[in-house]
Amino acid sequence: MFFLIISISIQAFFSPGGGARNAIIRELSSARINIDVAMYILTDRELSNALASAERRGVKVRAVMDGSEARKTNYSKHFFLDKKGVDVRLDKTHKATKGKYPGIMHNKFAIIDGEVLITGSYNWTHSAEVLNDENLLIIKGDKELIQEFEKEFLKIWKRSTSPGEVLTLDPYNTSELRQHIGEGVVIVGKPSHWNISGSGHLFLDFGRGKGAFTFLLWKEGVRELKKKGFDFEKLSEDSVELTGILIDHEKYGLEIVTDDPDAIQIK
Repeated sequence: MFFLIISISIQAFFSPGGGARNAIIRELSSARINIDVAMYILTDRELSNALASAERRGVKVRAVMDGSEARKTNYSKHFFLDKKGVDVRLDKTHKATKGKYPGIMHNKFAIIDGEVLITGSYNWTHSAEVLNDENLLIIKGDKELIQEFEKEFLKIWKRSTSPGEVLTLDPYNTSELRQHIGEGVVIVGKPSHWNISGSGHLFLDFGRGKGAFTFLLWKEGVRELKKKGFDFEKLSEDSVELTGILIDHEKYGLEIVTDDPDAIQIK
């Protein structure tokens, strides 16, 4: 008589300060074949970089996010991941089963190689890691459970859509810019002024006043540019190509705000 022994392991993590982000990165870094992610909000830079890194080494990565939240969240990484070659979709079609109000794609899970399930309340955001009380489970070896999550992922994936065509816009044509709030765009032009603030952030202004467009690269991205030997003085001489999600901040006006150093290129 033979007995089939199935080994199932479950690890629990809690935030803040419980190592959830590092645990996710370890699993993403060990992926060999594919990664499927369904995430209500995805703004965390380190987790996004881990997904992009997996795609670069030949892992097939698919990520779907709630479309409404992605378009209104300034730091959503759907545009960054799309640029990095990750197959990204936004779920904008979901409706509540009862009533007239739209529902949301509120899942937070990832499946790695059909063998590892990551799930819990933990959105892949900076706030989930350092501010919120969150839980995260990493489940390995439970094939039936993982298959159920894969079915759900495929259902969401089929009804979702790509982020859409990326437009190239003039930073000084503010009326046109306002027609594309919440979209990932490419902006090409010569800054009227730039500076690195005392806090280490890079600001590129295209005109003056609240009505003008501004590009803001957080200090983390500036540090990476400096490591790469980026020639900041060329910002006074040449046009730049900027990529990111266009927002209309209630206080600062038209902006792209990012921590991605690849979001700025000298033309």
